[in-house]
Amino acid sequence: MPSGGTSGDLLYRTAVQQHVEQLLRGTPYHSLELPDGTIVPGLISIEALRTRIQSFPIPSDLSGRTVLDVGAASGWNSFEMLRRGAAVTAVDCVEFEELTRVRELFTPRIEYKRLDVDELTPDSIGTFDFVLFLGVLYHLRHPLLALERIWAVTKDAAFVESFVCEPNQSVNNGSYLEFYDVDQLGGQVDNWFGPTPKCLEAMCRSAGFVRVELAYVADRRAGLTCYRNWEPEPLTATAPAARLYSAVNNRTGDIYFHANKDEYICIYFQTAEKGLSPERMRIEVDGRAVNALVLADRGHSEWQVNCRVPPGLSAGEHSVRVRTQDSRFAGERTIVMLTPGDECGRTDSSPLPALAAEGPAPALIELANSLDRSTVFHGYSSERLCCRFTLAERQLSRDTVVAEFDGQSRAVPIGFLTDLGDGRWEANLLLPSELPDGSHSIRLRTLTGGWSEPLDFSVQRRSAVLSS
Repeated sequence: MPSGGTSGDLLYRTAVQQHVEQLLRGTPYHSLELPDGTIVPGLISIEALRTRIQSFPIPSDLSGRTVLDVGAASGWNSFEMLRRGAAVTAVDCVEFEELTRVRELFTPRIEYKRLDVDELTPDSIGTFDFVLFLGVLYHLRHPLLALERIWAVTKDAAFVESFVCEPNQSVNNGSYLEFYDVDQLGGQVDNWFGPTPKCLEAMCRSAGFVRVELAYVADRRAGLTCYRNWEPEPLTATAPAARLYSAVNNRTGDIYFHANKDEYICIYFQTAEKGLSPERMRIEVDGRAVNALVLADRGHSEWQVNCRVPPGLSAGEHSVRVRTQDSRFAGERTIVMLTPGDECGRTDSSPLPALAAEGPAPALIELANSLDRSTVFHGYSSERLCCRFTLAERQLSRDTVVAEFDGQSRAVPIGFLTDLGDGRWEANLLLPSELPDGSHSIRLRTLTGGWSEPLDFSVQRRSAVLSS
């Protein structure tokens, strides 16, 4: 049963069933106000509808703006947005006769489409400055996917309302949802779940909205304003710009990503700013704001922040940039989204290419395990060997740098290479699986330069750790 107590659930169920009976007798869901001021009474009064819409920070003047009303029902919200000057598109999974009739009385008219939420994409319907998503979410079997659909067609802000259950703060800090597999909620089989208000906020952030503000909680309903974009960059920054030096795939340590996999972007940057937290990070991919999931202080003013790959990225190159709440963007890095079925990355050893000339050798200055910054490796699939070196060359790429282990005269390819500035570089690579436990050395060179002096590291695989 839904939370809130048996008597409360019974009252809620009774109210829902009374509304259903009135709808079956032809009562409109929304009360409607015609252009001449005539009121067509419905289940929800004009006063209640107006109070709800005024709870959100929707501009009173929407001239030149576009609005999508998802789950428009009888259409009061759509007509209100039209009165404010917006170009309005209303969608619902079924046609409401009263909306069809009343829209003929307005000039300009609302564009009216019969679509399910799962069918909403930028290609199918376009994108809109504002999206109304009121009283729909808990009717959908896949709520997080639905919120991602809403995010994808929103340019500025979405206004979301849903049924919410009463939270038990001792359970998951009050952030959870109840699932109803039949008709436990209100006696309706299309009421699938009830989140707590805190859970609803978290789901909107997870769907991609970077700023989520609670507008109200009342009568088992919660309303949220969900912003697609960060606040503007500060005109006068009070913190130094972060120096972005790498953006890579969390699984592979490479710049390549796969459209149908659950992958995350690891972003590495330098800043002298203190007191950073995930909430203070501002990440963008092709100008799309993305939430920070975790932030790690790597020491020496170096940081790592991880984020989701935003849904809907097309195949090809995309730019990543990062700032803090008090600084401005500075520089960017490129990631590549592969087409389905494509693979990229090089892991097999190959014969060393012949040296064309003996140019300057890199100076290898530091080795580190990407997970804990030590020089001990345990055979974890997510471990990468980070090799920092200095070289005055400014045109290096991962294709022009190779590594060699234990003087075996076999080239090992670089996963990615990044310019740390001031002649400093970092090469990231996967250890060969055939390296036995024990001490090893690595050295680097460019295709036109000499070998660096070797540095040492050790391998102590997980099986050896577990048996010790």
